[in-house]
Order: sequence, then structure tokens, then C-alpha cells
Amino acid sequence: MAKDKCNCPPEGAPEWLVTYGDMMTLLLCFFVILVSLSELKKEDEYRAVVEAVQKAFGMKGGGGAMPTQENPEMSLIERLDEVNLQHKKETEHSNADDPGIEGREREVTRVRDGQKFAVGGRITFEPGESQLTSLAKRSLRSAAAEFRGNNTKIELTGHAASREISVNSQYKDLWTLSFARAKAVMDYLVSEEVGIRSERIRLVANANYEPVKKKVFGWAQLEPNRRVEIYVIEALISDFDRAESE
Repeated sequence: MAKDKCNCPPEGAPEWLVTYGDMMTLLLCFFVILVSLSELKKEDEYRAVVEAVQKAFGMKGGGGAMPTQENPEMSLIERLDEVNLQHKKETEHSNADDPGIEGREREVTRVRDGQKFAVGGRITFEPGESQLTSLAKRSLRSAAAEFRGNNTKIELTGHAASREISVNSQYKDLWTLSFARAKAVMDYLVSEEVGIRSERIRLVANANYEPVKKKVFGWAQLEPNRRVEIYVIEALISDFDRAESE
């Protein structure tokens, strides 16, 4: 009878010798660990994973290769932090060749941002006008009921359709028209009739660069483009009471 095949080291081989199958399994585990570590963002997460690996392999102490509280120098955490810091510095700056900018590095920062939530429907306007209609005022009163009494910021974004500026228009371009529409909505929201605090309001003008309807030419079809949109932002008024450096 033939002997059973055994996936074992040959007789007389050193104790540390492993089979090809075992080596492939170890390599696979090693790469799984590397991929897992690449998804970690905080030092505490690094340490938790490494300590779990040490426990599984019966290891204690860092020896400089494994990061532990006992011996963090030249650890994996330290090296990964250096890589992340370098990547952060590279992504926060861009080279600028404009002669009016002092230096070649332009810093990019994220200032008090947060998610924006659309409230109510679009507030639309007559062609070339910024006056609120009775329907728009009714819509604004209904929308204000959803965010009245809160401390979140409110963004009013004005838009215009193309070809709205005529020779006799009081607005010199679509930028001023879209801003006037956002300002008209703000004036109504902060009026005694509605009662929204003015410090919550932020105005944005987009002219005709973010149309809802494209490749249409009739004034009726362009109505959604002549609009103001209302967004409630996660940022609070108190976030803007102090300087960014504080």
C-alpha cells in the first residue's frame, strides 16, 4: 500500500523550515495585514491592530519593528505618520505662477464646512426681475417654519437664465441680477413677517452658470433657471464668531 502523502518537511530538515503551502499562507496573511493597515487613519487604530497581531503571534515588546507603548521609536506607526504628514503637506499646497501672488505655494484650507440641506422648493422670478411674487413669499414662509429658531447658517443661492439682461435693464449683468434675487429673498426672510435673524444668512450669486434647464429657449421653460435655492448648512453661527486661527 502506498504511503499517505504528507505536506510536511522532509526528514532531517531544520525545525524552522516550512513547506511551500505554509509559506504562501503566511505571505497571504502578511498582505492582508498590510492592506488593513493602509485603511487606518488614527494612531490608536494602528496600535490596536499591531498589539492584536503581537498577541496572536505570542510576541511581546516592539524591538523597533512593531509599535508599542514600550518602544515606539522607528515603529510602523511612526513611519506611517511620516508618510501621511508628507502626503497632507503635498495636497494642501499648490504651485502658483501668477505674478501677483507672493511665493509659489498657495495654501488650501477647509473652513467651517459641513453638509448642505435644500429646504423648500425653488423660488422663481419673472424674466429680468428680482421682485418676489406672492407665490414666492408664501413658499418662503412655509420654508422658514422648518429652520426658524435654529443657529445653523442659511445659504441663499441666486441664479439667472441666459438673455435676461436687456438694454433697459437696471442690472448690468447676470451676476448682479442673481445676487439681487438672493438679496430679495434675504430681505423677506429677515423681515418682521418671517423673523429669521440676519446673521444666519449667506448670499451666493451664480449668474447663469448652473442652469436646471439646458438647451431651451422659451421663457416658460427657462423659469426654473430664474431662481433662488435655500440651503441649511451644518455650520453654526458661533463657528464664525472667532477668527480662523483661534
